[in-house]
Amino acid sequence: MGRIGGFLGGTVLTGSLAYLTFRHLKINTRTHSASLRTSRQIADSILLPKHIPKKPEPKLERPSFVETLKDTWNWEVEKIVRRMQKWDMRTVREEVEETVGNVVEKLKRQF
Repeated sequence: MGRIGGFLGGTVLTGSLAYLTFRHLKINTRTHSASLRTSRQIADSILLPKHIPKKPEPKLERPSFVETLKDTWNWEVEKIVRRMQKWDMRTVREEVEETVGNVVEKLKRQF
């Protein structure tokens, strides 16, 4: 059995050592990966805020284009009313009186 037996024995031995080494590395890689994954989950649970899922916003569906135009009209009217409510009518009256008084004075000077 000389050379052929030695060659086959060496091949089997080398192949077995390579297989066992790769298997050992694979198991170690899986173990380390699981450990790192667990550590990351623990760190994330401590450091990151809890994720609160948002409620989906209700969808507003318009029955028709006419309804949309009505809503737009109402919004514009409300905007005008709010602007009118913010006015100080005393100040407006005093400004109008002053302007009218100035016009009357100018007319008196001309005649």
